[in-house]
Amino acid sequence: MSEFKTFFKQYLQYFIYLILILLLIAMFTHNDFVLGLVIGTIASAISTFVWYHNLSRAIKSDALYISSGMGIRFLIAVMACLFWVRYPDTFHLLGIALGLMLTYVMIIIHGVNSLKK
Repeated sequence: MSEFKTFFKQYLQYFIYLILILLLIAMFTHNDFVLGLVIGTIASAISTFVWYHNLSRAIKSDALYISSGMGIRFLIAVMACLFWVRYPDTFHLLGIALGLMLTYVMIIIHGVNSLKK
């Protein structure tokens, strides 16, 4: 199975479902917190893909130096927060921050599920 298909099965499908649900809620409520959560969740999905790509590359490599993509993930978080800086009345910073933390929640859940098997 290709790397992207494995990533999709493990992580991305949950992000897509969550983003669609949040977009539906945002359409009906016009809440700035939910819009911030959408931006944070999208950034979190991109960040998770970067993490997964670097992890799979590190597993296949025998190199001494292994990159985790921390710099790129940091820039993704900064870009998400720049939406709040540019449009503070439209996006809520706490929603963006909670959306960005979803990556780490999904990693923990996946790790716990892997230990149970």
